[in-house]
Amino acid sequence: MHRHNITLSEPVSEMVRAQVKNGRYKDFSAALQDAAWNFFFGPPDPFDEYGVTPEEVERAAQRDLAAIRRDRKAGKLKPWKPGS
Repeated sequence: MHRHNITLSEPVSEMVRAQVKNGRYKDFSAALQDAAWNFFFGPPDPFDEYGVTPEEVERAAQRDLAAIRRDRKAGKLKPWKPGS
């Protein structure tokens, strides 16, 4: 890892400091590194992160929705009522 001295405008510095203060990042350096990574390379792909393909996720979702429809038809699911 290389050390760099940079100068930030006051609004950018305050924004990063606020992200560190609210606990999103461990320190100022981590916040800047994440911001730079996401800006230049893009956010990490959640499919790669979990080692699945979009097709596998879609198949699993369709399978779950079909099971819910079958259970609903068979009367195994009780109706949901907001607030109860």
